[in-house]
Amino acid sequence: MIKLIKNANIVSHSTNGIYDVLIEGNKILKIDKYIDVDADEIIYADNKTLVPGLIDMHVHFRQPGFDHRETLETGSLAALHGGVTTVGMMPNTKPAIDNSIMIEYIQNKSKELDLINILPIGAITKGREGKELAGMQGMTDKGAIAFSDDGAPVYDPNIMYRAAQYSLMTKKPLINHAEVPELAKGNMREGEASCKIGVYGIPEIAESIMVARDIEISKYTGAHVHIAHVSTSQTVDLLKYAKMQDLKVTSEVTHNHLLLNEEACENYSTDTKINPPLPDKKSQKALIEAIRDNTINMIVSDHAPYAKYEKEVEFETAPTGISGVETLLSGIIKLSKEQKIELKDLIEKVTYNPANIFRLENIGDIKEGYNADIVIVDVDREWEITESTLKSKGKNTPFLNTFMPGVVEKVFVNGEIKYQEKELIK
Repeated sequence: MIKLIKNANIVSHSTNGIYDVLIEGNKILKIDKYIDVDADEIIYADNKTLVPGLIDMHVHFRQPGFDHRETLETGSLAALHGGVTTVGMMPNTKPAIDNSIMIEYIQNKSKELDLINILPIGAITKGREGKELAGMQGMTDKGAIAFSDDGAPVYDPNIMYRAAQYSLMTKKPLINHAEVPELAKGNMREGEASCKIGVYGIPEIAESIMVARDIEISKYTGAHVHIAHVSTSQTVDLLKYAKMQDLKVTSEVTHNHLLLNEEACENYSTDTKINPPLPDKKSQKALIEAIRDNTINMIVSDHAPYAKYEKEVEFETAPTGISGVETLLSGIIKLSKEQKIELKDLIEKVTYNPANIFRLENIGDIKEGYNADIVIVDVDREWEITESTLKSKGKNTPFLNTFMPGVVEKVFVNGEIKYQEKELIK
């Protein structure tokens, strides 16, 4: 089937400006200023923005084991609603994704659903317990795209060192949850923001000490280490060091940490409780500048949905996490407008950069020959974020009952329209 998109304002790594896009089957066949063909379907973009399908490399889709929070289906539908066509799924399920059978399970479910590309991230250790390495080569052979115990740090440096050695054979990045547990415990100090109650005792060095260790392991072994959800200025400084040393160290930050700081926690809303916690103003500024100067390579959602009753508790006992896959694109549009950062630069951090870092072929760009994973979005319209408009089971977002820019109008995955405004297509 041949589809023609007319007069789209393309924002991507390789193509920028007003173009027509011709799609044949699952591929982008041609991009030109004017294309006149007998297409099966013509979509008039009317100069609205066309971006590559977003690649969100840090999501928690919960299934199996926590289906009351999210399933692969509800997570995929939420992703489409947010213009996300590919996700990296973290392994903190029950059982954990720590063997080749679990990798196959996720991939088979993704193919069965036929909605988005769900890429499984295998656990570094068995059961994510930090004690014994999982079968990384076997999981790689079945399609694992990276390894992480996310939600729990790989605490033992010898385990992390051995994982780094194995990663040289699998050629897959290691993603460690950057947290020193002993420093991450404790009560709020005088003058400390409510974000940190029951989350971090000393948030700045609880993160950066673990980051420093992992950077040194990367330096010693040559392994690719990816730093998850960066949240402090101290970590940014360490990333600058790694970049100066030309180490195989990459990093990500969530749109929540870029848009919000500890002041968002002053009303003790559990929807603002996240780990790592929202930054202070100094660190938030450092994170934004690190995105501006490419010290941080990627932006992710760290989508962590919870059932409503799980968050309707006291702040101190509430679980940590924000449902974010549906607000990622809107978040970077908002960041672009508020911080005067070129939208193209931010789009690359949720498309082209993650594709390169995780060696994902033929996605993350609008380019002839690439997969037709593309999104039409009206960056000038706003949508109201309510429990009814969110497709995820998790409604736990600090942006609830607010308006955000960027209305996703159509989403193509492998050339097929999987979502259009007000209608999810299966």
